[in-house]
Amino acid sequence: MASSIASASWALPLQTGGAAAGPSCRVLLAVAAPRSAASLRRARVLVAPRCAAPEGPGAGGGEEEGKKCGEEKKRARGRPVWRRIMFASNKTRSIIILNALTVIYASDIPVLKEVEALTEPAVFNMVRFVVAAIPFVPFAVQAFGDRRVRNAGLELGVWVSLAYLAQAIGLLSSDAGRASFITAFTVIVVPLIDGLLGASIPKLTWFGAIVSLIGIGLLECGGSPPCVGDILNFFSALFFGIHMLRTEQISRSIDKKKFLALLSFEVLVVAFSSVLWFMFKDGYFDTGESSFESWTFGMLWDTAASFPWIPALYTGVFSTVLCMWAEMVAMGDVSATETAIVYGLEPVWGAAFAWFLLGERWDNAAWIGAALVLCGSLTVQLFGAAPKKSKKVEKRNRNALETPVKRQDYLSLSPVPVDSRKIIGRQLERKDKTL
Repeated sequence: MASSIASASWALPLQTGGAAAGPSCRVLLAVAAPRSAASLRRARVLVAPRCAAPEGPGAGGGEEEGKKCGEEKKRARGRPVWRRIMFASNKTRSIIILNALTVIYASDIPVLKEVEALTEPAVFNMVRFVVAAIPFVPFAVQAFGDRRVRNAGLELGVWVSLAYLAQAIGLLSSDAGRASFITAFTVIVVPLIDGLLGASIPKLTWFGAIVSLIGIGLLECGGSPPCVGDILNFFSALFFGIHMLRTEQISRSIDKKKFLALLSFEVLVVAFSSVLWFMFKDGYFDTGESSFESWTFGMLWDTAASFPWIPALYTGVFSTVLCMWAEMVAMGDVSATETAIVYGLEPVWGAAFAWFLLGERWDNAAWIGAALVLCGSLTVQLFGAAPKKSKKVEKRNRNALETPVKRQDYLSLSPVPVDSRKIIGRQLERKDKTL
């Protein structure tokens, strides 16, 4: 064993570049119980690349590394802008995904508003969610024994079911454009709940939230008069905000490999709640019979042929299931408050879709209110910040990864981060003395 240690002290300078590697160079030494000098030479030593060539004697290898780093920088500058943005960081990609989801969610409300004029909302929601949930049944059955994933999926499903139910009923009497702006109340709900849970919310976030609240008030004074649907849309925003917070907490505590099972339970709960709503509207709980029992095969065929299947597949599979999956993945890197701020742009897209698809028009007070909602959201998005609690967590995790191990004086079977060759030599000397 002593000869192996001695061989290690000789092989290390050879693989780290000899004298070219200064004491500030951080290396990662992976020692897997070496038995000979040959096995030590096969051990990997990873040196962090440096673009600046070291000074002093033996700096030839550093110059070559500097040239390589310079070439890599040139190649990076030559890449298209979209590639540099998409591959910048996980958080950048997540924010881009959330902005894309904002457009998709905004298109959902005008589609639902138009479909409700053709069919009963309870029937439409039952069909779109049941069809979307069928492919997830095998994944839910396979992961049913995982109590943690099952309970988390059931909880998320309850919150999002309440949100969709309130939204569907509210759209019966509320305008689609106004419903989009009231849904932006999530920008206020998420920081408020997050602050009640202990997070320190920046002042600009509260300022933007208050401006958005004033804008919603002016929005209620313009256009059509206030109605019960506006209250239901407010509760929909509340439930969506709670769902967003819980999604952030759960997605960061569960392995990403289990996201599909988590989403399966969530979608199945939404489908089950939509079936219950249909049975309640159909009077099944009062009479014990469904109106469909008296239907003939011809009536069922005509109803299925006239059913709006394309909107059902769009709102069920694309704008619900796939968006919930993308949101769950993105919120592993973005906080719930930041996500709500990004979603604050949803009213702009919702109003645009309602303008072009449904022909809805507002008066001056409504436009002023819409502008205030947009300004409040952009104020928080551009000048606000994430909750300080989440920043501290990220800083602590980053320091834990960057802090070198200085007190480890033994060889391990796992990779050991070491500050410099000097510390490595001292560790090897201590180990040699113990032997």
